[in-house]
Amino acid sequence: MTHQSLPEVPPELVTVERVRSLGEISVHGWEDVADPQDLFQSHAWLTALERSGDGPVTYLIARRPGQARILGALPLFDAPPSRGDYLSWPELHFRDLLPAANPRGGRLGLLAGSCAGFGTRLVVDRGLPGPARAAVLRALRDAAGEVAAERGLPYTFLLFLDARAWRDLAPVAGGGDHRRLAGVAQTELELPGAGFEDYLATLPRNTRTGVRRETGVFARACRTEIVPLREAIATVAPMIVNVRAGHGVPYSVDTVARRLSVYASALGDGASMAVLCRAQGRVAGAGVMCRWHDRLYVTDFGRPGEEGPDAFVYFNAAIYEPVKYAYAAGLATVVTGAGAEMGKARRGSAVLPLVHLAWAAGERTDGRIGVSPAENHEEHWRRLRSAHPGYFHPVWDELL
Repeated sequence: MTHQSLPEVPPELVTVERVRSLGEISVHGWEDVADPQDLFQSHAWLTALERSGDGPVTYLIARRPGQARILGALPLFDAPPSRGDYLSWPELHFRDLLPAANPRGGRLGLLAGSCAGFGTRLVVDRGLPGPARAAVLRALRDAAGEVAAERGLPYTFLLFLDARAWRDLAPVAGGGDHRRLAGVAQTELELPGAGFEDYLATLPRNTRTGVRRETGVFARACRTEIVPLREAIATVAPMIVNVRAGHGVPYSVDTVARRLSVYASALGDGASMAVLCRAQGRVAGAGVMCRWHDRLYVTDFGRPGEEGPDAFVYFNAAIYEPVKYAYAAGLATVVTGAGAEMGKARRGSAVLPLVHLAWAAGERTDGRIGVSPAENHEEHWRRLRSAHPGYFHPVWDELL
């Protein structure tokens, strides 16, 4: 059956079941509805996440009654800050809702979606017409609220939604659901031409001169080695923790190492790699690269705590070396990730908005819905976009 032949799906003809493990779903059945461009909703990633102990508490699977084909799915994660990714802790982004938190643990709710940290897309059949997608997403939302309510939690959250996901959810959200722009944006670099010089040619003249200087200084000071991530986890994990701590985001080495192990397990040595930048006999910086179809994800950067020669290590490990690798591998896009958005934009990346969404579980209407958020980043992004309009994708028009 092709996507184009799928009929409308009335809300009453959507059933949602709970599945404890993706092992209960065939790889083909899952990948048929998962976004093939999104590493973090792939069967391989989620299965590896389960093996690590950080997998979903349950998967919600939407189908037509009596049919096997999946129309949409929603993994639900239990995300206290002591486990998993701190940036995916809902309480960090919805502090104004904390008075509603469960007094037994100070927790607000379950995390729905890919739990990737950034760029969450929806697992929903893209061939369905808009009203049918809305019916599927509404059924998943209601089922997620039921799971949260059963656990005594007042909310469910979708964090770091991309604009397409928010567009699909907008008809479902509303009437008091919280929506706010994330404090960080996603950045992606579409690779032009066939090599690094073609990339440089797209940059403004002053930027191009700066990039040549940055790569030249780096080449004189550092030697780059790309190794399987599995071999470098013990070296890279403490360096990532050091960088994140410098930005006020606490992680444990065990948490980061566990997540890097998931990348290595899901993708294998050929598609999960570490870029090690060696200077004067030591590793002065490192980047983590993950290849998925025609996209290269730069997921992390780390450097040691002690001071040393910088030599533009960050931009080389996080942008230039991944771009060179992507060209050599015939890839189309480098996902340069969140953080340092303006620096990445000046070097060619598009800045894409990310959205946080919270909705109340069950029938909860406690008067806090609609309260002005404690931290609203809308004005922050409006000012930056006004100052640097060329760096921002037109999709921002939908949100600002």
